[in-house]
Amino acid sequence: MRVLHTADWHLGKTLRGVSLHEDHAYVLNQIFETVVAEQVDVLIVAGDVYDKASPSEAAIKLYSDFLERVHIETEAAIVVIAGNHDSGQRLGAASKLFDRNRILVRGPVSSDELPLVLEDGAGPVAISALPYAEIYAARRAFGDESIRSPEDVLRAQIAAAKAHVPETARWIVVAHAFVTNCQPSESERTLSVGTVETVPSSIFDGANYVALGHLHRPQIAGRDSIRYSGSPLAFGFDEAGTTKSMTIFDLNPDGQIVDLRTVAFEPLRHVREVKGHLADLVADAAKHPSDDYIRAILLDEGALIEPAAQLRPYYPNILQTLREKARELVMSSAGRAQSKLDDPIGVIGEFLEYVRGEGSTDQELEVTKEVLDQPILEDTE
Repeated sequence: MRVLHTADWHLGKTLRGVSLHEDHAYVLNQIFETVVAEQVDVLIVAGDVYDKASPSEAAIKLYSDFLERVHIETEAAIVVIAGNHDSGQRLGAASKLFDRNRILVRGPVSSDELPLVLEDGAGPVAISALPYAEIYAARRAFGDESIRSPEDVLRAQIAAAKAHVPETARWIVVAHAFVTNCQPSESERTLSVGTVETVPSSIFDGANYVALGHLHRPQIAGRDSIRYSGSPLAFGFDEAGTTKSMTIFDLNPDGQIVDLRTVAFEPLRHVREVKGHLADLVADAAKHPSDDYIRAILLDEGALIEPAAQLRPYYPNILQTLREKARELVMSSAGRAQSKLDDPIGVIGEFLEYVRGEGSTDQELEVTKEVLDQPILEDTE
């Protein structure tokens, strides 16, 4: 049985206010093409289908159109769980209308963790889909007030799931969790408040493969058969330059995972960081214009006139410009003014010292005095 593992689509997400709708449609098409080209038997989406609990109409349509396309145009089964960004109720609302022999969508947590059971030439394969659940929701579902952490929630789910796995079946678990010693990204939301949010990889003992969601970097979680596929797109500049991928593998008749490999996504636009003096960056951008999502780290000293506007003719999707020196100062300085508020020249001088590491020049001081000598104009309406 061939399985394609994806996760953390975050449909509807923006990158610094810019819609990623086209980018998402582009990578979803690559997932579909992989299902067809690789003759995939099962497609897994391990949580965070949407970026918000109340997704936009465009995001919902993108998801539903994709599901319909896979169902109609391929023979693949589909397994989807809610992640911590999703509304479990909303995601699972239409699940009773799906083809129960091929589609399992799990939204709200339940004490009755029924798997999707598929058959291949070697017998049954049970896929337990364990949606993300808040602690209080899990307490209600399992009637257990001792549940106090994400680990407790997942242990209850796994115990309930095991009870429904046929004795001779190979077992795949789909979950949305933060496994200990794995590497997060800036764009992920924590899974708990006030308690430890990580779970040990040993919690999945007994499963032949564990398809994880939540962490956006593709990585192994404890052993080779417990994995994060990662997100299909980079959602932050800390992921600039990284390769995003989906994971594909075959489940052998004896339950061994074989031919496990990753299939790289080719994004519509890359997330990149450029660094240097503004004049050099503008010159290079003019030679090599790009639609990529860009963050510029500027090494210039002194005042700059609208650096993003200078770069935008060549980088239409420049999303952020930072001064490296200023960023370091903000991290190391408490920034408390010593001058009194009735000494505006002193306050301005301290502000410039805080931002760029040096006070007012003579020319800046003259301009400041000239401005302060002008009368204050007020709107008469």
